[in-house]
Amino acid sequence: MPKIILASMGSRDRLLVDGAAVLAARCGVSAEAVVRLDDVAEHALHPEDGVLAACFAGASSFVVAGSRPRAVRALLAFGGVPCDGLAIEWVALPFDHEALKREYGVPWYPVIDRTRCSGCGTCRDYCLFSVYEHEPDAAAARRVRVAAPLNCKTGCPACARLCPEAALIFPFCAEAELNGEIAEPARRSPEALADALGDDPMRVLAERRAKKRLIDRDKFEQAERDRVLYSGVL
Repeated sequence: MPKIILASMGSRDRLLVDGAAVLAARCGVSAEAVVRLDDVAEHALHPEDGVLAACFAGASSFVVAGSRPRAVRALLAFGGVPCDGLAIEWVALPFDHEALKREYGVPWYPVIDRTRCSGCGTCRDYCLFSVYEHEPDAAAARRVRVAAPLNCKTGCPACARLCPEAALIFPFCAEAELNGEIAEPARRSPEALADALGDDPMRVLAERRAKKRLIDRDKFEQAERDRVLYSGVL
């Protein structure tokens, strides 16, 4: 019998059904047998609390349900759960789209869909806040990771719009194309990226890289600490 998990990404992630009851009926178990995993986004930021690891221990297979399985999967992977190595059946449940529109979710940061990321580095080049970096491991030199999630500017999903593979997910963004709601979002052509960035997307990215180099690193880091401390995001 698989372990049955109902995952909620946070307080703005609200279902339109009794998720435990629907999942229990689907799997032929009682609602009490469904394990609730709440605040996945928060636990992904703090995997040292052990909540995610404990939830995915003690079973050989799992059924995981939530509003947007693609976003849940990316968050779990960010939090250290080896989703690719586990036998997981993903179930999508209907959710309240308007809840995401009423106000920004907390916390706000991107996660990477590893099934789509090509490691091109567009997100790293475009972001001014050093959210992304290449993996330090030489064997994974082209792999990009979310290195400083809380550097992300709350409400800004610009990098996700520019990802050629549509591999970036903002779980608390209201837009379906960016929040993991669409299971297979369309990849973006060079023409689409040029339309978003201007006639010469590579020039725009080069200018943003140059702007990053002009910022005093110590002042930038202090500004980032202040922004995180006083923004009220967490």
